[in-house]
Amino acid sequence: MRIYEPRVRPNLEWVLPVHESDHEYLWRLDGTARRASWRPMPVARLLVDDEGEPRAEADLPWLGGHVLVLREHAVKVLAPLLDRSGELLPLACPDADLWLFNVLTVVDALDEEKSELVRFDDGDILDVERYVFRPNLTEGLAVFKVPQLLRGPLFLGDEFVSVVKTAGLRGPEFIQLWP
Repeated sequence: MRIYEPRVRPNLEWVLPVHESDHEYLWRLDGTARRASWRPMPVARLLVDDEGEPRAEADLPWLGGHVLVLREHAVKVLAPLLDRSGELLPLACPDADLWLFNVLTVVDALDEEKSELVRFDDGDILDVERYVFRPNLTEGLAVFKVPQLLRGPLFLGDEFVSVVKTAGLRGPEFIQLWP
């Protein structure tokens, strides 16, 4: 099974939280269910880039590699996979129906011994130069995180990437991390 990471695609729309404090909240999503206490987070769509060039509408607008944002069409297409891996939470956007996907699947699948890691002095992981995953723990996963990198990227399996491509959904690029 191949594992991918989402990366920003130039010229497609971005979504950003209206309130600065919500950025930190999104970084703290750690595999814990939030639906029971969730209040739709206000977000704004960014339809132009830093040079004033227009961005095209996306089915999966960019917010960061650590979360997924989806339009209603993408939710319908991806729901069978997403339901296995987490929960969809509504966002408050005045001009689009958008959803945040909160990943609840956290699997200790990163093989730290075989991966090439850059560590902080305290031993925490600063960066991963080469990922190696334990295949017996990743088989069949659509979207997951690893406990060592809860503030890091989402990891996407073959099935997720294939469904996005087959459906022609526009959104982030998928960079193959492993094997």
